[in-house]
Amino acid sequence: MEGHKGHRKRMKEEFLQGGLDHMQPHRVLEMLLFYAIPQGDTNELAHRLIERFGSLTGVLDASCDELMDVSGIGSHAAVLIHFISALARYYYTEKANINPVKDPLKNIAQKMVAQYVGYTEERLILVCLDNTLKELFFGMVKVGVADAVQLQFRDLAKIALRYDATNVILGHNHPNGMALPSRADRETTIEIARGFRDLGINLLDHIIVAGADYISLAESGILAGMLRNDPPQEELWRR
Repeated sequence: MEGHKGHRKRMKEEFLQGGLDHMQPHRVLEMLLFYAIPQGDTNELAHRLIERFGSLTGVLDASCDELMDVSGIGSHAAVLIHFISALARYYYTEKANINPVKDPLKNIAQKMVAQYVGYTEERLILVCLDNTLKELFFGMVKVGVADAVQLQFRDLAKIALRYDATNVILGHNHPNGMALPSRADRETTIEIARGFRDLGINLLDHIIVAGADYISLAESGILAGMLRNDPPQEELWRR
């Protein structure tokens, strides 16, 4: 018992002196588990978790049910581990709000990156703005982005009209991919931009997030190119 106490004390001192930068992933997780498992050796359990989920990030992104499938993980430990990614998301989102950059559109992109921390499924964000780019609404409106564009647009339009938005920005994440627009992303963006245009609302941007990386379709010029090449409705009907 004394050996375990001494080990925990040494690890805490190591963290206080040098942070986590030079700690191996299993040691970071081992130390986190101190606070859910008051006694005993958490080193072996940390190794088991990383072996099961592939990485420290994989462990932190796992659901409570998935975590409790691992021998030695009870509800207290599962909730604590699952809490970390939610806490990180909260931290980075609040930090972006407290320390906004001068460019409001870049600040929105930073907030989107923060909002997607820890999520392993696609989620769609809508941001509503007035004509001065004042933020009226920022929220996740769909989980598991559907292929039914019309259903997506109806839900988005209701929110934009409720807030009397004149500009909107879309965001979605690629949890296991790169921050590059797929063909489906491009087609969906055109359809939604067209729908908003009919309502007198301008789609300013579509931001795709992958981990800490993101691409702004407006900033990259992709959005302008897509909309410039968007044929009129009459031409589409003649095809």
